Amino acid sequence: MKRTLPNKLIVAHLCLLTAGIVWAAAGPIIKITLGYIPPATFLFLRFLLVSLILLPYTIYELIKTKIDPRDYLKLFILGVLSQSTILIIFIAHKYATVLDITIIGVLGSVASVYLGHYFYKDKVDIKLTIGLILASLGTLIIVIEPLFLRESIDMNMRERLYGNFLAVIYNIAWIAFLIFSKMSMGEKSEELKKDLKFFHLKPMAKAYPSNLIVSLSFYIGLITILPFTLWEYFSSGYTFNIATVGSVGLFGLLYMAIMSSIVAYMAYEYGLEYARVSDTALYGYLQPILTLPFAYYIVGEKPDVYMLIGGGIIALGVVIAEARKS
Repeated sequence: MKRTLPNKLIVAHLCLLTAGIVWAAAGPIIKITLGYIPPATFLFLRFLLVSLILLPYTIYELIKTKIDPRDYLKLFILGVLSQSTILIIFIAHKYATVLDITIIGVLGSVASVYLGHYFYKDKVDIKLTIGLILASLGTLIIVIEPLFLRESIDMNMRERLYGNFLAVIYNIAWIAFLIFSKMSMGEKSEELKKDLKFFHLKPMAKAYPSNLIVSLSFYIGLITILPFTLWEYFSSGYTFNIATVGSVGLFGLLYMAIMSSIVAYMAYEYGLEYARVSDTALYGYLQPILTLPFAYYIVGEKPDVYMLIGGGIIALGVVIAEARKS
């Protein structure tokens, strides 16, 4: 892995933490906004607003950094993995609880550590291993909590299972984006090169700035989500009027466009550029703890004793893992 200066590494971790806090509030905000705007339309409007805001910057970056034609397909795949697949998690929020989806994301963080080790040779030492085990144990406690308090869940179990399954699919796509994105910024991986060959793909012809990758991904998301938006509009019979969304729906749309898209994604990509893939998992472990207050105050999901115990064990695991030497 390329050598990173200490000050850049500190900023990278601060950026990852910033993205984590913004995204912790995103789940509850998505859930309440879906009561005013259907999922595909919500996502299309989000991408449209972001694309308009970032247009001058994107044009400037494209003039400064020429895209190699050999990388068009790979940048398109990055856009699909990072943006288009968000529709899956939007639909998941209609059926599963915010806390369920957040916890499933923690399991994705566990996978990212070992995939980072597999593809980019990130070191997995004893402290990190202990931290991962504790975090996984805390996650398990939270996952099985509904088995003890089934009557507290105000939704159909089949729908909840469907929502959780969609959340798993989304996390698989996000991990693929995470690994692929490191390659697009110049990170070398012989293992990834071999795996890409299986899909008749080659590594990026050149490295690209993280902000340019993020900017382009929103335009790809805008284009790819349009067919789903049209299908939603004409098939569901839902009459949507932006003028009647109301202040809650408008706030949710603006938050997801400006904070969750531009601010969080730019911060996350910068952090990913200088931190290790496995480091991103530590912030994934913090998501349930960060999400708890937002889930309670925004959508009224109350943590119980199992949630608090599991969150405490996750926090302990993160502390132990973070205390290791780089």
